Amino acid sequence: KGTVTYKGETIKIHHPRDAIKKGIALLTEDRRATGIFGVLSISDNVGVASLDKYIDYGVVLNNKKLESLVKDNIDKMSIKTPSTKTQIQSLSGGNQQKVIIARWLANDPEILILDEPTRGIDAAARADVYNIIQQLSKKGVSVLLISSDMEEIIELSDRAVAIYQGRLNGKFSKEEITQDNLTSASFGLSGKEANV
Repeated sequence: KGTVTYKGETIKIHHPRDAIKKGIALLTEDRRATGIFGVLSISDNVGVASLDKYIDYGVVLNNKKLESLVKDNIDKMSIKTPSTKTQIQSLSGGNQQKVIIARWLANDPEILILDEPTRGIDAAARADVYNIIQQLSKKGVSVLLISSDMEEIIELSDRAVAIYQGRLNGKFSKEEITQDNLTSASFGLSGKEANV
């Protein structure tokens, strides 16, 4: 339990639309179960969270604008697909992940929460996702990375916290983010206890 304070305001998020309106996006941990719409196209999967931006006169979906957005994201993220109309379930795990990231980037989020963003994807796709995260950070997007991969945290984080049994057990600046510090805090030890 707790509260979420964003830009000095306590906010309540009851539905994904509430978060989207506040500029917050979430990439879920289980891509296949809760991330993709498997039987829908890449275009549908990218556009689903930002359809409001592509509706003309309050009722007509502007397919031309939406298609342009999707093609732009396919190019920017090096998504390997024969067409924007290809079903997302036919893509590799890494390409599915990039499509989902593109979905949220279409909303220009201020905060992007990534839960295990490279789980189950190959090394090349992992490098692409790392590059996307680093570019977003440089643009001023706040990226909240949740990961059990220590190397990922060390490479991508400016600050890190470790949770042990549901409680905050360590806060680390960029210089303090090391394998030893993260491992110790994640298993309930402080840095001093780990070195004893």
